[in-house]
Amino acid sequence: METKFDMIIVGGRPAGATLAARLGQQNIKTLIVERATFPSGAAVSSPFIFANTMALLDEVGADESQYARNTVKMRRFVLEFKDYFRVYFPVASQNGRDYMYTVERERFDTALWNNLDQYASVTKLESFAVTDLTFDQNGRVNGISGRVPQQATQTFAADCVIGADGRFSVVAQKAEAPTTEEINDILTTQYYAYWENVAPYDEQGDQIPHIHTSVDGFAVVFMPSADGQTSVVIQAQPELYDQLEGSVQERYLHILQQRPYVWRRLRNATQVTPLSGMKRIPNLFRQAAGNGWVLVGDAYHQKDSYDAQGIYDAVISAKLLAEELTAWHTKEKSWDEAMDSYSKRVYATLKPTFDATIGRVKREMYDIPPAFVAKNILRWAISSDAYRHNFSQQLIRNIEDPIGWTAPPNLLKMVLAGFTADLKRKLTGTPNPFVVPPVNQLPQGTHK
Repeated sequence: METKFDMIIVGGRPAGATLAARLGQQNIKTLIVERATFPSGAAVSSPFIFANTMALLDEVGADESQYARNTVKMRRFVLEFKDYFRVYFPVASQNGRDYMYTVERERFDTALWNNLDQYASVTKLESFAVTDLTFDQNGRVNGISGRVPQQATQTFAADCVIGADGRFSVVAQKAEAPTTEEINDILTTQYYAYWENVAPYDEQGDQIPHIHTSVDGFAVVFMPSADGQTSVVIQAQPELYDQLEGSVQERYLHILQQRPYVWRRLRNATQVTPLSGMKRIPNLFRQAAGNGWVLVGDAYHQKDSYDAQGIYDAVISAKLLAEELTAWHTKEKSWDEAMDSYSKRVYATLKPTFDATIGRVKREMYDIPPAFVAKNILRWAISSDAYRHNFSQQLIRNIEDPIGWTAPPNLLKMVLAGFTADLKRKLTGTPNPFVVPPVNQLPQGTHK
C-alpha cells in the first residue's frame, strides 16, 4: 500500500466521507482512515435530514435509495406542548423534495463510505486507529501514525491532515486545537432507543416526527426511521435528569411512562435496541485550522442535538473545506489564505444556527412558563402563520436571519396574530385546530 498522499482524512463518517468524495472529484490523491469497520453506525446519533442535506449528498454522488433504504419519507411533523396545544407543520419543499428522513446511521454511513469506490484517487482504510500525528522539522503536521488491530504501527505522509474524527477528535487533541467558544450553562442530557409497533400519532395513521414538550424541563421526540422502527428520544435539563433514581434504562422508562401523551403510543410497543445517549451535550467551537492540520464536522463544532441536524452541519462544512483545500492544492491560495478563508466561512455558516439552537433549548427546556402563559401566549405565537412558515424554513436552512425572526418584537407580532386568529374563531364558532384531544381518544396501538 502506498504511504504518501496529497491529503489524509481521519474519520470516515459523513463529514470525512463527503469531504473525500469532493476531493476525489478533483482527482486529489486522498487517504481516508476510519477506526471502525463498515457496516457500522455512529455510537450516538439519531438525526433528521431534510432536502438541503440531500442536495449536498447529490453533489457527491450518494445514492438516496441506498442511504435511505426502507426509510419512511415524512411530509409533516407536530409540536405538542403537554396537553395544552399542538401545532402541525409541513416539511418545507426544496430542490423538488418535500419530505424528510430520520436516517438509520449504519446504512447511511455505510452508503457514504461505499460511495467513495467511484473515485479512483481516494484510498480507503478501515479498522485503522490513529494514535498520533507526525511533524516535520518546522513543526508542521505532515502525516499520521496508527495501527490496525493485531498489526504493526503504520505511518502515512501527506501535505495536510484533516480531522473528521468526531467530538473526541484525536487530530484536535494531538494538534492541541484550542476551544475558542463554549456554552456551558444551557445543556441537555439525551438518551434514545429504537422501538417497534409504535402507535400512530393521529387518526391519519402516517408516520411523522412528534415532539412532545411537557413544559417541565423534559421533552420526548418520536423519530420514525427505517424498517418500521421509531427512535424515541428523551431530552432533559441535566440537573433534573440527575435527580431521578434508578439505572439509565429505568429513568428512561420512567420519563416515558409519566407522560400520558407519550406513553399511549408506547404502551403496546417494544423497545428493540439498548439505550444510547450522552449527558451534558457540549456546545462549542474549536480553532478550525493550524500548521498542516484542519478540523471539520464534530471535530470542529458541536452543538446540542435538539434540532437533530448534525449531518447537515457535517456535510456543509465538508463542502466549504473541500473548496478551500482545492484552491490550496491548485496553488490559487497559500495554506494560510485557504485556512483563514475556511475558518471564516465555516464559522459564519454554522454560528447562526448554533445560536438559534441554544435559544430554542433555553425557551423550550429551561424557561418553564406558568400554565396560563403556555396555554395562551405560547400557543398564539407558535400557531401563527409566520412562526410555522419561518420554523419550517429554518429547518432547511432557508431563512435569512435564524435568530432575528424570534427576537421579542417579532414574537410579539406572532402572539398578536395568533390572538387575533383565536378571537375570530371564538366569534364565528369555529373549532380551535390546536386543541389536543383527550388521550383516550387518540391511537393507542395494538398488541402484536
